[in-house]
Amino acid sequence: MPTIVASFLLTELAFFLVYDLVKSRRSMSPKLKIRITAGMAGMLLVTMEVMVFRPCGLNCLVADMMLVNGIMVMNPCSFEKPSYAFSAAVIAGTAAVVSNILTGFLPSGSMSFRLQRVVLSYSILIVTLTWYYAAVALRRFKGIRLFFRNIAVWHNIEDYSRFLFLSAYLCLGIMSLCSMSVPGNAGTVLGLITIALLMVLYAILFLRSVTGRTFVLDPDTETRVKDIIKGNLRTSFIDKAEEDRKMNNLYRRIMNYMTEEQPYLDPSFCMNDLAEKVYSNKLYLSRTVNILSGRNFRQFVNYHRVQYAMALFRKDPRLKVTEAAELSGFNSAVSFNMAFKVNTGMTPSEWLQEHVRDQGERLASF
Repeated sequence: MPTIVASFLLTELAFFLVYDLVKSRRSMSPKLKIRITAGMAGMLLVTMEVMVFRPCGLNCLVADMMLVNGIMVMNPCSFEKPSYAFSAAVIAGTAAVVSNILTGFLPSGSMSFRLQRVVLSYSILIVTLTWYYAAVALRRFKGIRLFFRNIAVWHNIEDYSRFLFLSAYLCLGIMSLCSMSVPGNAGTVLGLITIALLMVLYAILFLRSVTGRTFVLDPDTETRVKDIIKGNLRTSFIDKAEEDRKMNNLYRRIMNYMTEEQPYLDPSFCMNDLAEKVYSNKLYLSRTVNILSGRNFRQFVNYHRVQYAMALFRKDPRLKVTEAAELSGFNSAVSFNMAFKVNTGMTPSEWLQEHVRDQGERLASF
């Protein structure tokens, strides 16, 4: 039975690993490296259980899948630097393989190899997960400004999604410990159920990493949330039950005017100008922008200016920051830097470096 289970595990891990390698086309993103680390570590551990340390134990296979999912559950959110997660993945995977080798060839002593193997695996997971989430928390809570940005809404959704998956992972960890302590067929059945659920969790975590979805909200709701954050509801206006048709129509006119005429390129552009062009009064216009974009008027205008600046940088990466600020309608480079970081989470220089690096990776893949 354990050998059959091991074959299913190897098939799943190999399938997703090959998928990643084929899709990557030699372009290795940080999240891809984490997934590859998890897959390769899992395949190596399971192969060692079957080929080297016979007979293969079901408890050890559960421990191997707990490690793989432990690496995947540390997959960073969009607002986090992936260096911590990748370091934790490498440490956890390497330590698990080394511990498997050591416990396999050292004398068993007071504990059998199987028990040593499981104890070391779970110890590694506890230490790695604790270190990773402590590092992420310390880094995030240092910058209080992050909590007051519009994009923080999406960040909170990502955090909540990760919390739910981490909770599911911990529950499966408890199930695995229970399967080890329950004797006879009942323990075997519980172990098989735990492995099946771990395989499902691994598949979901893999898709979450590849697609960037949270799998907490349905796809339409996720799209609408992102559109609201971006201030662009041209194709996803809120339901009539939430706001009246008049406000939706006004916001449509606002977005059409902002997109087609680009009045925000004029540094002196103000609410009076916009109200005159869309035939509305300032109070109702301000309320409409606040409700449907999630921004006040100044933030709304600066969002469009930043998007225009990003388009300029894409056309000419050699463009200076001061030149982009002036061409985008900002009065100064300082206000441009502040607005750019609020809307993208990066300074113009950081964003431009990342864009140039991504372009280089794309060209290298062809």
